[in-house]
Amino acid sequence: MDSPFSQYLDSGYSPSDAEIPLIKELIQQRVEDIGRIDIEIKDVEDSLTALKAQRKANKVFIRKHQALISPIKQLPPDILSAVFLACLPVVKLREASMTRNHPAVVISHVCRQWRQLAFDTPLLWSRIRLILPYVNPEPFYHTYQYPAIDETDVNEKIAVLFDSAIQRLYDAATIWLARSKGCPLSIFMEASEGSAGGFVIPQMKTLEGSILKGLEKLVGLLRNESQRWEEVRFKFAIRGNMPESQLNRLLFLTPRDVPILRKASIVINSLDSIVPMHVVGLEITNSWDGFIMGTIHGQALESLTLACPKAATTLKVLRVNWTGLTELSLRPYKWVSGRKAGTHFTADEALDLLRLCPNLERCNLAIGDGSRDPGFGTPPPIPSPLPAPTLITPVQDDRPVCRLPYLHSMTLREDSGRTDSLASALDLPSLRSFTQTSPGVWLRPPLGFGTSHYGPGGYYGGFGASHYDPEEGRTRYDSPLMGWVRRFGHSITSIDFNHVGTPQQAVEQCLEELPNLISLTIRSPFLESWNTTLPARERTSPGCDSFLKKLTPEVIEDGDNVTVCQGCLCPKLENLVLSSFSNSAPIQLVFSEVGVLEFLTGRAKASLSTVPEVSRVSKLRYVGVGFEKPQVMDLEQELTRRGFNLEEFVGKWSYPPPSRPHLYLLNQIPTISDSAMDGFS
Repeated sequence: MDSPFSQYLDSGYSPSDAEIPLIKELIQQRVEDIGRIDIEIKDVEDSLTALKAQRKANKVFIRKHQALISPIKQLPPDILSAVFLACLPVVKLREASMTRNHPAVVISHVCRQWRQLAFDTPLLWSRIRLILPYVNPEPFYHTYQYPAIDETDVNEKIAVLFDSAIQRLYDAATIWLARSKGCPLSIFMEASEGSAGGFVIPQMKTLEGSILKGLEKLVGLLRNESQRWEEVRFKFAIRGNMPESQLNRLLFLTPRDVPILRKASIVINSLDSIVPMHVVGLEITNSWDGFIMGTIHGQALESLTLACPKAATTLKVLRVNWTGLTELSLRPYKWVSGRKAGTHFTADEALDLLRLCPNLERCNLAIGDGSRDPGFGTPPPIPSPLPAPTLITPVQDDRPVCRLPYLHSMTLREDSGRTDSLASALDLPSLRSFTQTSPGVWLRPPLGFGTSHYGPGGYYGGFGASHYDPEEGRTRYDSPLMGWVRRFGHSITSIDFNHVGTPQQAVEQCLEELPNLISLTIRSPFLESWNTTLPARERTSPGCDSFLKKLTPEVIEDGDNVTVCQGCLCPKLENLVLSSFSNSAPIQLVFSEVGVLEFLTGRAKASLSTVPEVSRVSKLRYVGVGFEKPQVMDLEQELTRRGFNLEEFVGKWSYPPPSRPHLYLLNQIPTISDSAMDGFS
């Protein structure tokens, strides 16, 4: 701004007496100008505030009027109800808990119309989820940490809390059942008749009265609606066939009580398993004798999953309508201590069971030698040299073949040995998906372990014997999977395989028998991965990249002409998962980034439309692998640079965590006390 004193500003100049009044007059003029400007600013700010308020009011007006013509407002009630039902979570998920956050409750709070429609849609309320609380047993275990604990007082307080939780569940279930009206019900219930989630603790014995009383209310409520049960998922910890049991009342119904029950999944942990260590070793069966679950004997049953004590799952006590089943899963179970109980069926028993189920479409069985597992917790290490393996008794040769014309998915868990003989006794014309697994116990073969040690069933998790085939000029491996793929490989399109320590060549020979394979999953490392000279965390699989090369077609490019050489494994492969990547595993099934990159680009080139159809391979859609080392390159960026089309392709890469550098310097300077400093004065 112009001023007669501009040349003196920001200097050491001292005005004269005559100049001082003039300077004051200039200052006063500017003060008056500021006052006028402040008034104008306030007027503008008031106008801006008014404009913002008008803008906000218009936005609210628009939003509310747009809501009137919103497409969802135009939906008929039946379609809107279908949208509501699509919001429901699976009954076993936490989101399905019967609380104010349940989707049905949230929907009913949107508006009056939606609330009424929610109440008029009984299927919204037909999924009952009851998870009973467990009592924290830690104070009762560690009395030395809680010396002042008053057991009577604590038990009374816990009983009050437990009763309150049960009452909330009871009230919510009552509301849900009333609003579901006459609709079929899906019920998920997890409960224990023990005071600590299944563990029997003498100090908490007085709580069991409250627990059983609370269970009696809930059980009675559910039993009254058993005519509407369509699907039940029960996970119980009980004492077997005991008269005081309340949860048994849900299992001991008659077929007449459950006329529309189509799906049943029952997992039972035995409270009888908490016994002194010196008697651990045998599955306690006296309280399970005569344990007949009439609830699953209904004529409408189509899907059955059982993980229960062996005495409760023999064919003698299971009077299921086997011919009506399309899905069957009989798995081993774990006692509450973490100890695995006996395998359900031998190979012969499994064959007898399958003969009863001619309409099966999906099957999941645990096969073993029928013995009870004496282990408690982690199995003991296997000494070296290896002991003779425990074999599954093979199916008798003279038994007729069992035909299951509709079975398209089979899962077998081999708990002790192999199930090869079962394959030869089955006729499965529709089999498409096959999963085979052994117990996930990571064991190290002894030093010097080679083919000379292979027995008829291999070592634990066995991969079988090997022999030299002079006609082919190579070693042939009798892997656990080979018997199945030789018989059904022409129809199988999906394989999921988990046998620890199988030789890589054995897996490759199995894949040769699977020309139509679309999905391949291998969850265990190859035998070649066992490098016993390395620390556990550094053991990797040096042969894994060579395995990928077997899946990579050789492509010869000559200008516009592309030729794909024959000999590539799995030409129809679209989905591939190769991973046993786990921080707890001593070895891994891992690959290098370069190896995976070459595999992906090689398959991509061989799947181009310019390749003759007779030699063209299928386009990969999903690949999941684990890598040997921390990430170095951006795989997707490199694939794009090489012309790989990432559309309709999903890659899942697992990298090991980066190693932390050794800390040579401390972040903080060590302090020196005043008394120490005195010595330097």
